[in-house]
Amino acid sequence: PAGLEESLSAVAAALAEHGPFDGLLGFSQGAALAAMVCALRARGDPRFPVAFAVLVAGFASRAPAHGHFYREPIAMPTLHVVGDTDAVIAAPLSRELAQCFVEPVVLTHPGGHFIPAAAAQKKAYLEFLERFCPGQGQ
Repeated sequence: PAGLEESLSAVAAALAEHGPFDGLLGFSQGAALAAMVCALRARGDPRFPVAFAVLVAGFASRAPAHGHFYREPIAMPTLHVVGDTDAVIAAPLSRELAQCFVEPVVLTHPGGHFIPAAAAQKKAYLEFLERFCPGQGQ
């Protein structure tokens, strides 16, 4: 749990300085942090003005101090990308994180600990993102 506030402040600063951004993309430990940002945003925290998140190989923190992030369902649109053979973040951990969200979209792929980019996954990414920029396509 050490360093969480500094990490959240760094995300807030990046959003403020380089934004606006529509959403977040987090991978592995970054997805765990992005999920916490989603929880804060869903509770109305103005530091994180994003509308959705894509969480790849994410997981819920096991630190007792972080339990409050997951106590209530997180009402923010999310796409959770889960690798069936991920040896770093096992698929059940990513699925467990997805269950912390209201109506999560879960995309599984047969690979491991990476962001998949085959045609099927690209189609799923575009379908998810289309919800936020209708008619923009491609």
